[in-house]
Amino acid sequence: MNQQSIWTDEEEALIGTVLERLVSEDRADDCQVMRKNLAALECQFDALSLYPCIAECSRISGSERNIDTLVAALGNKYPDEDVFVVPTKALLGRCFEVSRINLLYMVGHLVPPSDAASAAIRDEAFRYIMKHMLDVMTEDVLLQILGDPMQNDAKGPAANVLAQIWEKRASAQRHAFSPELNNMWLIRRNVIPVFGTLAGTHEYISLYQDVDGVCRDYIMRATQYDEEAAALEEFLFGLPFEELEIVKSGLLRSKKPCANREDIVRILGKDSIYLSSKAEDPLEIYRFFNYRRKCAMSRRYTQSNGPVCTFEENFMRYLLLKNAL
Repeated sequence: MNQQSIWTDEEEALIGTVLERLVSEDRADDCQVMRKNLAALECQFDALSLYPCIAECSRISGSERNIDTLVAALGNKYPDEDVFVVPTKALLGRCFEVSRINLLYMVGHLVPPSDAASAAIRDEAFRYIMKHMLDVMTEDVLLQILGDPMQNDAKGPAANVLAQIWEKRASAQRHAFSPELNNMWLIRRNVIPVFGTLAGTHEYISLYQDVDGVCRDYIMRATQYDEEAAALEEFLFGLPFEELEIVKSGLLRSKKPCANREDIVRILGKDSIYLSSKAEDPLEIYRFFNYRRKCAMSRRYTQSNGPVCTFEENFMRYLLLKNAL
């Protein structure tokens, strides 16, 4: 099996360690399950490798297809998650990426929760899962930009970056197509919300400590536009626009100058804050993004108040138009 083509050296070493442990502990059934999943992943990789390079030129029925025609098709025809516009290789690549993530989750589940060595294995698996998860999320953000019926300015650059992601998907080496966005996601995962006056000051300062100049410039820009500022607040506080408005109204009525987590739970009647613990499953960062994305799409269709794009879409569009990617 050609694991070297599928995994980084570090990931391959982790998988080897767990397989050796299963053998030494005489867990033949678990070892067989893991080997079957590794073999299935290898078959996916082989199928993905059979498809021609997305950047290559080809002719079908006299019509030329190349990276430029793909970019044009994606920019003009991709509405509302229309998967039939997306190349088959891109769809297979996404399945392949999800399979890698699920196998790394399996690695974490196959070790017992009791000892320190197992905890170290799970922590390492989570780090690798996060890297793959961020790749999937970057693709989702770019597809959202392509499907935006209102703003066309960044569709061309977005399609170009997507084509690069799809072409390099099978590679074990990490390709940071948007290191700024990845950094913002990782920082946000480690920043526990401090609600205070709900003005975002603490969170802005926390982000400023670790982000680069491009990110700082965007944060300053976003605070000048109501819709982008609202999307950034959702990202910072882990609550959708509607719930933030309810909490702000509750604070006004109670005449309290600031709120803590318990106040938020009391006002909303539920504990719905996303990413409020550094120890959460890496999948939570995707759920956090996906929830805000669905809320934004709903506002757009119902013409409700609040942001109709996520922070990630706004930031990615900003990066694309600055040629930062």
